This record gives sequence, C-alpha cells and structure tokens, in this order.
Amino acid sequence: MAESCRFAFAVHILAMLAHQPEGGVNSERIAGSVNTNPVVVRRILSALKHAGLVCCVKGAGGGASLARPPKEIGLDAIYRAIEPERSLAGKRHHPNRRCPVGREIKSVLEEVYAAAQGALEASLAKRTLADAVKGIPDAASGRGLSANSRKTKAA
Repeated sequence: MAESCRFAFAVHILAMLAHQPEGGVNSERIAGSVNTNPVVVRRILSALKHAGLVCCVKGAGGGASLARPPKEIGLDAIYRAIEPERSLAGKRHHPNRRCPVGREIKSVLEEVYAAAQGALEASLAKRTLADAVKGIPDAASGRGLSANSRKTKAA
C-alpha cells in the first residue's frame, strides 16, 4: 500500500516558510530540503495557496511565504488542503465478490476507517504549524533550516 507523502511534504514546506519570515523561498530551495523535485513542491504550494495558507510571487526574486502566522495555521487546514479526498480506505481494493468475506469486507472496514479518519482529523485540529515547528532550531540562530540551505546552495 502506497502512503501519501503530501501532508508530510506540506508541513515540511510550511515549516521552512515559518523559519524564513522575510519570505521569498523558491521551489528549488524548498525541494532541496524536502529532497524531492521542484515540480512536486510547486504542486503542493499551489494547493496551499488555493487554501489561503501561502502567498506566492512568480519570477526572479519571487518565492513563497506564509499567508498568516504559524499559530493561525491548523494542521487540519493543511491536511484538508493537501488531501482533498481524505480517506484511509484504499480506493483500488476490489475483493472477490464471490467470496463471502470478500463480498462484505469493504462495508465492515468502512466504519473502522471512518472512525480512524475522524480521530486523525480531530487530533490535527488540536495542533498548529507553530506546534509542529517547535522542535526545529530557529533560523536566526545560525542553525537549522537557514544555515543548511546556505550550505546546500553554496555546494
């Protein structure tokens, strides 16, 4: 079963932006930190922009920045922006309809998945981006995201 990385990538991206209050963080720089392709970053930024969580400026000297303070961005809002078809249930699973178990297993699991999904979303609603980035060293200290990005860019 493939696990979606989109939520983790989105929180990572927003954490970078939270540590760059001057804004203007470009997709290439973000992609270097996330360790993915800049196209993936741009798609996620687009969804976050559509949800009102980031502002993006195109062109040279442009980049992304947070649309509001980290304490005002709920992890549930990030999740909703990134996972529009929120469901733990696998869409591709097609059990054998001739089997008595296969015929009924999806309906049995729907209730389990719905409860788990509800618990996940309730837990995310209790946390903000500010909570998520507490353990990340402050960029102003010369450690953490900002310093790592300079090293990567210089290399």
